[in-house]
Amino acid sequence: MAEHPIFDVLANWPGRVSTQLAFEARGFLMPAAWQNRMIEFCGASQADLLNRYWDEVAMETMRAVGKANSDNRTFLIEPRYRSAFLDELFARKDFPHPDVPNGPPVRCLLEHFRKYLHDMEFRENELIAIRNWRKRESERLEIQTTGWTGKKRGVIPFVDHFCTALGFKRRRNRWQKKLGCGLVFEVGLDLGGDPKRVGYPLVFWIFHEGDPECAFEMRGNDPFDRLVYGSRLYWGGWNASDGVLAIRANIELFDVVAASFETIR
Repeated sequence: MAEHPIFDVLANWPGRVSTQLAFEARGFLMPAAWQNRMIEFCGASQADLLNRYWDEVAMETMRAVGKANSDNRTFLIEPRYRSAFLDELFARKDFPHPDVPNGPPVRCLLEHFRKYLHDMEFRENELIAIRNWRKRESERLEIQTTGWTGKKRGVIPFVDHFCTALGFKRRRNRWQKKLGCGLVFEVGLDLGGDPKRVGYPLVFWIFHEGDPECAFEMRGNDPFDRLVYGSRLYWGGWNASDGVLAIRANIELFDVVAASFETIR
């Protein structure tokens, strides 16, 4: 792997737990609620295993600038950090299923996913819980939807409001925060596709100011969910409050990740 300064800085990331706690301190509690629900499904005896799994996936993801699939042990770059714990879980995985060929190497998480796919009553109960969490969080955070159009370009004022409130500097439809450690955190928009459907309009990049071509790019649900398990649940709602909450949550989580590097020089 070629030398890039971003890898030296990302090696200092403090990890999932402190990042999630900082996110919770800002009022975002859905990831913790989902993690607790998974522990309840799996059984309390599995709590240490699950937390270690989430921690190691997060660390591999960050230190490989997102170019790793921890569940099937594939890396698009030569990793500086490879989890021996996840290697062992994968080596001992003896429960493959055609429904989820690349599913997690933790049996109960795979069982939850399969049950969600095939048991309509179970799936509806899970969705009810998620909808209730979104509703309570929107009310607690006093999410405002004035101006929401439900169209892709209509998200721009909301993105601008949330980013500038957190100290990101706007350049056209990009918002940047530069850190003393050399990292640049940038928020952008993907306005392609159906203009009448918001979809997943946000794109996030982390790169080093001296080497912008080597970047951790985050699109859609998956990358943030690998850093803080359960954060994907913010996307998927169908009303204005859900949409604004999702945009704010992703921007706030991105800023929390940035803040975790701010003491590094």
